[in-house]
Amino acid sequence: MEKIVIGIIGAGYIGREHARSLRLVRPMFGDKLVIAAIADKNLEAAENAARDFEIGRFTDDINSVIDDPNINVIFSCLPTKFHIDVIKRAADLGKAIFFEKPFAVSMQQAQAVSDILEGSGVPNQVGFVLRYAPTYHALKKLLAERSRESALRTIVLRDDQMFPIKGISHFTDWRSKVDLAGAGVLIEHGIHDLDLFEWLFGKVKRVSARSNNFAGYEGIEDYMEVRLEFASGVTGNMVHIWHDIPAHQSIRHFEIFFNKALITLDTYDMHHITVRDAVSEAKLERPDLYQMVVNEPLFKDLSNREDMLFVSDYYAIQDYWFVRNLLEGNALSPTVKDGLRAFTVGNACYESAKQDGAWVEIS
Repeated sequence: MEKIVIGIIGAGYIGREHARSLRLVRPMFGDKLVIAAIADKNLEAAENAARDFEIGRFTDDINSVIDDPNINVIFSCLPTKFHIDVIKRAADLGKAIFFEKPFAVSMQQAQAVSDILEGSGVPNQVGFVLRYAPTYHALKKLLAERSRESALRTIVLRDDQMFPIKGISHFTDWRSKVDLAGAGVLIEHGIHDLDLFEWLFGKVKRVSARSNNFAGYEGIEDYMEVRLEFASGVTGNMVHIWHDIPAHQSIRHFEIFFNKALITLDTYDMHHITVRDAVSEAKLERPDLYQMVVNEPLFKDLSNREDMLFVSDYYAIQDYWFVRNLLEGNALSPTVKDGLRAFTVGNACYESAKQDGAWVEIS
């Protein structure tokens, strides 16, 4: 593409986050990047986003933005149920598409979205933003180093989040409605972790899961525990929780055990990673993590952007690369293929939970 003209569909939390990120990176591309329009059924929300992030126009007519012949890239930032409609319309018009996770309310719908995008051939990227978090790239390097010293034994993750219907940022309640969301904490929030686990540790072979519903929203689990067995034979455990603790918004806590080392981290920001082994305990702080990743291809051209790399603004890093790769004609990543894979693993977890934790093989 010689020039990218973007239309954002959805002005809720995630639509505003992409609007903010795109405004931040826009000066890096000059007149080759235009954020032309934002649409939301809530006209006031669209107007506020357009004002806050310097977007050309706002409207409550979603199709008018998708159909605009001057717009060649669509960001789908709607509640889960509606992604398929935006994706199909945009793909039929040959437009590049960035779409948020989760992108379907069922396995059948996820497959349909994949078929649409694979069949159309349009450039597409799914919002697995943690792949762009510098902290996890530093972690991946540490994993490679420690695996040369001793075998990886097991991984433990606790991913907890303030129920995203009344938190600081999530100011709408659609995630509590099964017809709009499809399910609860695992598919809405934990799908990031399912993708991240395979990106870091390899393919999952089978899963065993149990779920619970404490808040009482029908069909919306707010607790899910998952046991995973990887193709390598390594095992892992995840616990996903939506809670009602305003002072504790969200955290991902990792414990990664090797025979001779333990790696822990408590955030997806560039705060710290702790490594313990037979001789020492090393706490890698923000400057250390920055030095570990600054020369990687994904980050080296952003080394002078303290407002992006050093503070781990992974949404801005993700959107920067989406735009740059489109302009340069490079492959996008991750795509719907990766999205469908994570959805497949998640679907196996739900099937296991229905069977009281029976092991379910991943096809």
